[in-house]
Amino acid sequence: MAKKGGLINRLIMGSEKSEGYARSTLPSNRWELFWDIVKGRFGKLVIINLLMLLFFIPLIALLVIRYVSLLNYGMLCPFSQGFGVGYQSVPSLAGYSESIALNVNVYVLFLLPVTVLIAMVGVSGGAYVIRNMVWTEGIFVANDFWKGIRQNVGQLLLCGALYSLLIYLDVVSYSIAGQLLAVGGGTRWVLIASRAVILVAAAFITVMFMHAITMSVTYKLTFRQLIKNSFIFSIGLLPMNVFFLLICAIPFLLLYLGSFFVAFSLVFILLVGLSFAMLVWTDYCQWSYDKFINDKVPGAQKNRGIYEKVKASDSAALKQYREQLAMTARSSLSSRPIKPITDDELQVAELPQSFRREDIIKLNESKKVIYEDNLRYIEEHKNDPEFQITEEEKQMEKEREEREKRIEKAKKELEKRNKK
Repeated sequence: MAKKGGLINRLIMGSEKSEGYARSTLPSNRWELFWDIVKGRFGKLVIINLLMLLFFIPLIALLVIRYVSLLNYGMLCPFSQGFGVGYQSVPSLAGYSESIALNVNVYVLFLLPVTVLIAMVGVSGGAYVIRNMVWTEGIFVANDFWKGIRQNVGQLLLCGALYSLLIYLDVVSYSIAGQLLAVGGGTRWVLIASRAVILVAAAFITVMFMHAITMSVTYKLTFRQLIKNSFIFSIGLLPMNVFFLLICAIPFLLLYLGSFFVAFSLVFILLVGLSFAMLVWTDYCQWSYDKFINDKVPGAQKNRGIYEKVKASDSAALKQYREQLAMTARSSLSSRPIKPITDDELQVAELPQSFRREDIIKLNESKKVIYEDNLRYIEEHKNDPEFQITEEEKQMEKEREEREKRIEKAKKELEKRNKK
């Protein structure tokens, strides 16, 4: 009958109430955590993405202006038109298109730092909310978004200014090398190698920039420390950085495949493109911080957001842990005398349906008598052998107090870091 009752309970309530099921559904690694967030908080990812997109509008507009400018120059210049009908003769078209690209990049992208700074305001809020999601903390998107801006916008504006300036110089340098290649100016292999170095430098700077974002919203660092640590992580984890950067860029790379992929990519980017990239990178970075940083930071918590699954080999340790908990609870109760309850001794006065002030006074006095009688019983029996705490229980109580002190200290350190 008990088995039948348990089966009916599982059919009605489900198995979520059981300890084994609950623990088995929790993410135990960063991949599971990523999919858990995507499945369980997809709506919040959409809201975060839309909030960040609002701050990316100037940057998107600048890129559109650059694209349109290149198209307009291409239509106005004599690349494939017949000469003599409205077009003057051009002696040589070598380097003509490269010269147009260079001029557009120099004059249109000159505003790139301004648009990136505006975008960084949104990134500072979105990165903070995504970090809290990866830590599986309760979030209120709008409130946490603005809180993230207030806490992190200063450093991220500096990072954005430095990054946009370096990218602008990279783009212009790449265009100059392309024009020199087209007109035959300079040594060809040197120009080709320089363009390759420029591309690698741009990718490396982007990786550093991504690391700076996640570090800024995770730790309290000076700008110098932020750049130094970002550089170290960009060098030390180079293969994994490239792998996860490519995953982050998938929605944007699909734009170059044409046809159906362009429409799919645009819809994806509008819904979760930025928040998806931020989630992938933050989840990866939290793994790297657990591995290389958090052990050295006082009060830092490792593996936030993931849970270690209990294996069959851990059953003995789990049983011992539960016994210790039971012993702790038992020691706190058994060390204090408790008077047996009997019906023929002290009674609590009952209030009639229609009571007066005198009845309330009588009730309070009866409670007071019972309380005093219990205190007297404790005082009389506190030295009885059965109520004395053993040395083992004293040691356990001491360890418990020390553990609580460490937890309180860690909480205070975490609160200081969150208030930065």
